[in-house]
Amino acid sequence: MKKFLSILLVTILSVSLLAACSSKGASNQSADSSKKEFSPKRDIEIVVPYSAGGGSDVIARVLAKVIKDKNLVDQNVLVVNKPGGSGAIGNTYTYSKQGDPHTLMTWAPGQQAGTIINDAEVRLEDLTPIATMALDSFLVAVAADSKYDSFEALVKAAKENPNQVTVGGSGIGNEDHLLFHLINKHYGTKLKYVTFKSGGETTAALLGGHVDVVITNPNEIMAQIKAGKVKALATSSEERLGKPLDQVPTFTELGQPEVQVVMFRGFVGPPEMPEEAVKYWEGVLKKVSESKAWQEDYINKFNLDSVYKGSEESEKFFKDVLDQYLELHREIGTLK
Repeated sequence: MKKFLSILLVTILSVSLLAACSSKGASNQSADSSKKEFSPKRDIEIVVPYSAGGGSDVIARVLAKVIKDKNLVDQNVLVVNKPGGSGAIGNTYTYSKQGDPHTLMTWAPGQQAGTIINDAEVRLEDLTPIATMALDSFLVAVAADSKYDSFEALVKAAKENPNQVTVGGSGIGNEDHLLFHLINKHYGTKLKYVTFKSGGETTAALLGGHVDVVITNPNEIMAQIKAGKVKALATSSEERLGKPLDQVPTFTELGQPEVQVVMFRGFVGPPEMPEEAVKYWEGVLKKVSESKAWQEDYINKFNLDSVYKGSEESEKFFKDVLDQYLELHREIGTLK
């Protein structure tokens, strides 16, 4: 009888242990399943910390359209412009959405460097890197009827008339400003820098005759180039861009390979965004980057390099680029 009871007790304990393990396994699987099944529950905001018409605005609107057309998200995707403070207003707004998986923001090198230059409260470490989507370049451009028919002619005029030739750019401390500095440094010119809130405003100032030259991304001014209203004199890209910019010389061809600025186009989220939400958006943005519509309507249309980096890789990439930019800022005196 004792032997029987012992066997029965061992059997009961074994079954109980198996049940407990099974329950724990099911619970873990349920938790894992919950993470994998994350999806937005309300409208998505893509914050653009600049005015409409600039490069950040363009990528946000193309992204929203591709997401909608491909049915990648079962919610509305809204582009929200929050201009001001060289990106600080948009950065602060995104930061205020702490933990919210329904908010993304465009992110660029000048924007993140500006947070240091301007001693802003919200910086890269306060946000959640999501992805890198492309690499962009810059053009030095003039109105189609400008007296400067080549970059060499522009340099000659700038040397003969110090601080008289005006160059429009979208902010202090961003890529436009850095390229302006590099041109002055390596060509011995004294161009005068005039700031605007966005690439769209900069282009409008050029067409209105308020500045002589602009430094801008191809995507910000391509429509005017195709319409014959603007002509590009030089590009900061390593190699010549595709049509219709294939006749525009690089600074390397113009004798100054050090004059080169290429920027990334990325996205970040609010602080403390849930890990499963980060994974979700990584997946969505990767699908966008691989789509034919994205390649045709953004990458090829605006002469960018298609690059995709996920959250972890982008965080390191953003930090490396920030270090490079800050070194340049120390050189020009905008950062002590």
